[in-house]
Amino acid sequence: MMTLLQRIATRIYGSAVAWSFVFTAIRAGGNLLVLPLMLHKLTPEDLGLWYVFLSLGGLASLVDFGFYPTMSRVTAYLWAGAEEIHETGVPPVPLAGDSPPSPNYRLLADLVKTMQIYYRGIGLLITAVMGVAGTIWIVQKAAHLPDAHLVLWAWLLFLAGIFVNITSGMWHPLLSGINQVRLNQQVFVCGLIANYLTIVVGLLLGAGLFAPVAGFFLMGAISRGAARLKFNQFTNAKEHAAAARWSSKLLRGLWPTAWRTGIVTLGIYATVNLGTLICSAFLGLKAAASYGLSMQLVLAAVAIAASFIAVKIPLIAQMHALGKTREIGGLVFPRMRWYWSIYVGLALITIVFGDRVIHGWFHSKTPLLSTPLLIGLFVVTGLEGHHGIFRELALTAHRNPFAVPVVVSGILIVLLSSLLVPRIGLWALILVPGIIQLSFNNWWTVLVGLRSMGSSVGDYLRGLLGRTTAAPTPS
Repeated sequence: MMTLLQRIATRIYGSAVAWSFVFTAIRAGGNLLVLPLMLHKLTPEDLGLWYVFLSLGGLASLVDFGFYPTMSRVTAYLWAGAEEIHETGVPPVPLAGDSPPSPNYRLLADLVKTMQIYYRGIGLLITAVMGVAGTIWIVQKAAHLPDAHLVLWAWLLFLAGIFVNITSGMWHPLLSGINQVRLNQQVFVCGLIANYLTIVVGLLLGAGLFAPVAGFFLMGAISRGAARLKFNQFTNAKEHAAAARWSSKLLRGLWPTAWRTGIVTLGIYATVNLGTLICSAFLGLKAAASYGLSMQLVLAAVAIAASFIAVKIPLIAQMHALGKTREIGGLVFPRMRWYWSIYVGLALITIVFGDRVIHGWFHSKTPLLSTPLLIGLFVVTGLEGHHGIFRELALTAHRNPFAVPVVVSGILIVLLSSLLVPRIGLWALILVPGIIQLSFNNWWTVLVGLRSMGSSVGDYLRGLLGRTTAAPTPS
């Protein structure tokens, strides 16, 4: 019996999916502990400002022009043994007999050197821009509050956290790219624990808005520092660092896909996250707090449900490089059943019990959105998360046809939301993105993702029903 338990424990410890659940459980469990405390200790205005901080921080992270996700794919190709990086398409991996190819340590070291220089420069630029534009926004929003000067100091600390996250954020995609997804999840878990402990202690000591800001800063510093350490250990970075050099050729190979990915990410931000800023601008900080709180729970449900696929993205990129594209469906489709099952379950739990728990148990000063609004938000965001999975699957083939449709939809969503929110309120933040996405991206992106893995809609539907005949892939 003990041997069986040990085998199960070993299997769980070595599973990227299991650690993704641990990460999700700690994030969800931490939120169960921290969020009620924030709701109790922070005024609706301070909570609204915190969601504004997060929206501005998300906006700052977009200005890396898409290199963050592109690095993970390119690292996966080099770890599979690719000898060069193409501007588009998957580079072939030379095979020698039955032995697996060795990682391309030389190009990997050049990639690290190149991206370190790039991210230091972009980090300084973004921090300077956000230091001016973001500060003006925050000062305007906090001007009527009695602790406006404290809000400004909290924002400056948050700005330092943005700088830390941007300049050292490259280590997470590098670590995932060498197929250390499990280790990357463990590193994230350490950062989350530091974040929650800091928030809890800070709130209990009366630090107010400074508590979540300090947690954000420490989470970035700890998780990214640990990711760098582990990546260097696995790749024997010291042996190759001396010969590493800045490579404009490598940067040019990354750029065509990266800038498109950056544009796509910007459009996604406009679709999903910009609503908080629009809400605060037209409806006030209290409405922004309710909208931000509800969106936080909905996005958490999407992240939990999509984790089954997310942990396999580096492996799928390697499968493309090794010519195993037709086998991808056998890995993906069963996991899509889990996506829908878990997301619908979490949505029902939140809709039925969310407000009762927040008001009855935690005496929250900030309510969730009304039930009809919350249902609409879950439907719209669930479809967004679904086609987002297929977008990520298509990107593993190192092609990105999504820039134009995502930019067009993002611009339409921002313009129409800004026009309609003053007239019909919060419904505009839900109906506008829902209708625009349903008209094209919700279904077209899925078709592109299926084509990228050599599958069809019929294959997908059969896979959802458990009737797929695709070859099995390693877990």
